[in-house]
Amino acid sequence: MFKITTEPKFTHPVTVCVPVDGGFKEQTFPVTFRVLPMDQLQQEEGSAGQIETLRKVVVHMGELVDENDQPISYSDDIRDQLIQFSFVRLAILKKYIEAMSKMKAGN
Repeated sequence: MFKITTEPKFTHPVTVCVPVDGGFKEQTFPVTFRVLPMDQLQQEEGSAGQIETLRKVVVHMGELVDENDQPISYSDDIRDQLIQFSFVRLAILKKYIEAMSKMKAGN
């Protein structure tokens, strides 16, 4: 049986390698993605295309905290701030592509 949903979504953990003095620190948080058909994804290349794609597919980011470990509520503004950093943007985009590739391979 194959269930058809009108607005498919999924949540996967995303690990970001955050630059720190002398190296990187891995930080992981859950991201909920919207599944979009290929014709609805941005065709523009480069960082502008990546940002536009993530604005369309990222529904929610969880477990966000500030520098004092105080919880931060998700909003589109927070998403837009975070995806301006290439190390965050690329980690989220990689996870979405991996998930969608596996979904396609199984169909």
